Amino acid sequence: MADIAFEKDLSVTETGIEGLKVVDLAVHGDSRGWFKENWQRAKMTALGIPDLRVVQNNISYNEKRGVTRGIHAEPWDKFISVARGSVFGAWVDLREGSATYGKVFTCTLDPSRAIYVPRGVGNSFQALEDGTAYTYLVDAHWSLELKKTYTFVNLADPELGIEWPIPLSDAVISEADLNHPFLKDVVPMAPKRTLLVGSETEVGNAIRSIVECQTSLKEYDFLDKSAFDICDPRTYESIDGSMYGAIINCSTSGCDSLGGGAECESDVWTADAMGSVHLARFCAEYGINLVCLSLFTARRPDSDHLSLDLDGALLPLGLTKAMEEIAVQCCPSHYIIRLDRHLISNNDAHSIAETILDMLKNKLPYGTYSSSGHLLGA
Repeated sequence: MADIAFEKDLSVTETGIEGLKVVDLAVHGDSRGWFKENWQRAKMTALGIPDLRVVQNNISYNEKRGVTRGIHAEPWDKFISVARGSVFGAWVDLREGSATYGKVFTCTLDPSRAIYVPRGVGNSFQALEDGTAYTYLVDAHWSLELKKTYTFVNLADPELGIEWPIPLSDAVISEADLNHPFLKDVVPMAPKRTLLVGSETEVGNAIRSIVECQTSLKEYDFLDKSAFDICDPRTYESIDGSMYGAIINCSTSGCDSLGGGAECESDVWTADAMGSVHLARFCAEYGINLVCLSLFTARRPDSDHLSLDLDGALLPLGLTKAMEEIAVQCCPSHYIIRLDRHLISNNDAHSIAETILDMLKNKLPYGTYSSSGHLLGA
């Protein structure tokens, strides 16, 4: 067995690859063996480890010293640790557009040292002892659909220059891993997609128009209300939330379009509020950034306090909009764009669309914003 460093303080070290973090664990041992807190959410997030939403725990058992696996970049974040034995690990940034694309980091992991690996960073390891048990927590369920998005690079690529402790000629490697492409031929892992629901609305059309001019449509899915009804719980069963980094909700019931009136039924407004509950719950489950429009008729649209000083006809709608905002705030990573219902021109819709896209691109603080992008409240 590897010499385990007991009684270290829990600490996190940066690696030079964004998001890839080495974690030194506090392992307590004596003549009986050892004990450790392998994943401790509160302590680790306080040290800068992302709040991993664990949905699956995998174990790779490696019978013989020299078993080597990788290099695989997968579409989820993972926390890797060792339960028995030790490994030499090598990680390669394979994320499209990353400033450190192709950069390599290596280190040895044993029961006292773990590593947090972000989505799109290629992972590989070589067992340094017989009977090594390598474990990892992930924040997305494995699926055949997600497997199609994996990215691979060859263990022996001279451009990577990985110095394996056991020469690859003496290692135990699968045929698939022997035949992965070299870095020059790798297809980088694309960012998570953005889903826009309510693509038939004024703002939805404006966002699509901007995206078509500025970026690749392969990063976006556009669905109208007939394809994605936020009020129907069955809608959420038809999509894989782990594919998405953001959902922009531009959908409307028809009674709260930018220029709509107050002549809709209260049961429709209530359905909209419940739709916001379903959508917020879905986004919270998958860690998705949620952007919602709050089409609120208020005398103070640029205030961080909702004004319910409305005329009688609009009071039920105003209350419903307040309920929707409260529901959206149940998703930790949310943006609420509070609008004045009197914004009805195409120019207004285009400006709102630009504000939304800039928020996501620049990763602004979560909270409630005016239509011009002014933060009203966290």
